[in-house]
Amino acid sequence: MDNDLMRLPDLKKSIRTVKSRFRLLQLQEARGERVVCDSRGEDRISLLPEPLLCHILSFLTTEEAVWTSVLSSRWRNLWKWVPVLDVDNFDFPKSKACVGFINKFLSFQSEFYLREFKLLTEGEVSIYEPCLVRVLKRKIQHFQVDNHFGLQSIKIPLNQSVCKNLVCLKLYFTRLTEFESLSLPCLKIMYLKRVKLPRDVVVEIDTPRLEYLTLIDYSFKRFFKIISMSDSVKVDIGVDFEVMMAHKLSQRNVIYTLLSNFTAVEVMTISRETLQLIYCFQHINPLPKFRDLTRLRSSMFVHASLVVLPIVLESCPNLKHLNLVMTCLNDYSLETKLSTVLSFCLVSSLESVEMESPITEKETEKKLVRYFLDNATSLKKLVLRLYLSQGEKHESDDHFKSLFDSPRRSSVCKFEVITVVQTAKV
Repeated sequence: MDNDLMRLPDLKKSIRTVKSRFRLLQLQEARGERVVCDSRGEDRISLLPEPLLCHILSFLTTEEAVWTSVLSSRWRNLWKWVPVLDVDNFDFPKSKACVGFINKFLSFQSEFYLREFKLLTEGEVSIYEPCLVRVLKRKIQHFQVDNHFGLQSIKIPLNQSVCKNLVCLKLYFTRLTEFESLSLPCLKIMYLKRVKLPRDVVVEIDTPRLEYLTLIDYSFKRFFKIISMSDSVKVDIGVDFEVMMAHKLSQRNVIYTLLSNFTAVEVMTISRETLQLIYCFQHINPLPKFRDLTRLRSSMFVHASLVVLPIVLESCPNLKHLNLVMTCLNDYSLETKLSTVLSFCLVSSLESVEMESPITEKETEKKLVRYFLDNATSLKKLVLRLYLSQGEKHESDDHFKSLFDSPRRSSVCKFEVITVVQTAKV
């Protein structure tokens, strides 16, 4: 198969050709026309060996792959051997029909053939749970379940046996079955959004090859411990608590236990909700030190940035690159004076800062610019993107920039202002 791939001039062109045929078939059916296949002989794609054709079909959705079965007799059964199953329950009249199709597809293939599985579903989701057990027993490598509206959690039966081959795990609005610890020796990508973790005690996961982790939860309340990750892992954290739980000390400790997993991470993204929690609980639990963190992307509420930012920078002593995305919130109860205690990264390592901010009445964006220009000794680049509503009056970029032409702490720092006019969404 590898030799055939090398001889193929352009695999992407072949995939586009298959997709074009699929769209033509759809158009013929929509017009009520009889589906006509080319009877003049096999084309170059059809002459390829079956494993390569199945590889080409794996770039299509399962629905598209099934449609290619009417192209010619050569393609009639190829979709049954594609190692990827991508199913959207919206393509079926009822969930029962979707489950039936999944089970039928699984019956076509040997136990170890399927590599990737993706399911988008909604509504009554428990009906899918038995077939998910069948899928995971196939030693699947890429597994994704998106419970679209999250009205009911769908149970995912993860255990040590099914986890040993997983390379990519993406779960949306799901519930994991009971376990105390899991080892995922091959896992590289893990995306968990509103996933209910088992037990009330610490859940331990060992992911020695993990490269990308995204954890998003609006009511996070489990102690989550990662035993190991790769040295180059990138982490995206966006967790919050249920309001009713925020007053409990044990729940306040959860966010710090979670963040302690990532003290050796080099690249991280933190949501504004998580940072707001850090600020609220800072007097109870100090933020752990991220001594290896060199690149941080964070969103913040603009009114809170003046007090939250110094806390974050203090915990990142070797930070080099900072990206801030600020959003408005009609709450100005927090103080608007920056801390006079400078973090170590400001006076040693910080090289670039990129900020995105709306123009505020309290000129918070100007205070932040001044904060970095006055204190960052190693700063090489500072970029400010100002977001304006359509029709809103503002100072010119050159005029805004001229306000900061006074001496800067770093003589090599280049300061740039970019105005972005936001158009109304239709």
